[in-house]
Amino acid sequence: MDFEKEKKARKLAIWVIGIMTGIWIILSVFSFTDTKERVRPRTENIHFNGVSALKGKQVFQAYNCMDCHTIVGNGAYFAPDLTKIYEQAGPAWLKAYLGSPGTYPTKTIVDIQLKQLLSKGEDLPKDIDAYLEKYSGAHDRVEHRGGVDALMPNLQFSAEEIDALIAYFIYTGKINTAGWPPKVIADKSVIEDQARKLEEASGIIRTSSASSAPSSGVENNTAQTTESPAAIGANLAKQLACTACHSADGSAVVGPSFKGLFGSSVPLTTGNSVNADEEYLRRSILQPNADIVKDYQQGVMPSFEGSVSEEQVNALIEYIKSLK
Repeated sequence: MDFEKEKKARKLAIWVIGIMTGIWIILSVFSFTDTKERVRPRTENIHFNGVSALKGKQVFQAYNCMDCHTIVGNGAYFAPDLTKIYEQAGPAWLKAYLGSPGTYPTKTIVDIQLKQLLSKGEDLPKDIDAYLEKYSGAHDRVEHRGGVDALMPNLQFSAEEIDALIAYFIYTGKINTAGWPPKVIADKSVIEDQARKLEEASGIIRTSSASSAPSSGVENNTAQTTESPAAIGANLAKQLACTACHSADGSAVVGPSFKGLFGSSVPLTTGNSVNADEEYLRRSILQPNADIVKDYQQGVMPSFEGSVSEEQVNALIEYIKSLK
């Protein structure tokens, strides 16, 4: 009798342990699945302009971005944490900045990128002021850093790489970071004073494009000044942040230098060459992807068609012609 009772008790214990183990496994699976989707969304499910976040992660790693930046606190702490950069600055500012990261974009350039994204069907605010109101990080950067030289090197990202990085930042923005990065709690004057000291110590200077450019749009003063067209064009080049990608001294930046460009023979990616006459310069400003210069990326420069007047285009051409 005792043996039979012990046998039944053993079987009951085994069944109870088996049932509890099964319940534990099922709950663990559901808990893991829920946590994975809540904390770490799937990169393959997130896209921007047809490019996946997985591609963006690969670009982020290939350029060693974490040598300076951090994601969820992991990285070098030299440059800003990028975990929530998409929800802070939005895609238009990111497109503008990543195209020429050596200089912070002005409001005009962000507006041009916004219009191009809207034309592609992106669900974004319909005008630049509404965009800057939604993305406060973009507003602060445009307001305080627009036209300022940045410490980030001018990495020549392709258009696809830029879209991939934005997709990756959409992905990181969906991560539940439990409040990371922490918000700075300090008096505004203290923050501004420390920011000024940091800029002075790091050698960051505010260029004339930031101080002289109007706060909204590009000032059309071509008919209200006695300046030469070339001088007007030089000022426009700063307002439009052309100088963030094109140098005036012959050095290569993100795009070809303006110096000696007019009248030269420009090699193209097609293997052909084109004479850099006025028509070529006009086409390059309004339709920058019509002729891609050899060794430079397609789709990085935004189209200024509809954003600048004919007089402004002529002034820019005169400025480029003057840089012999």
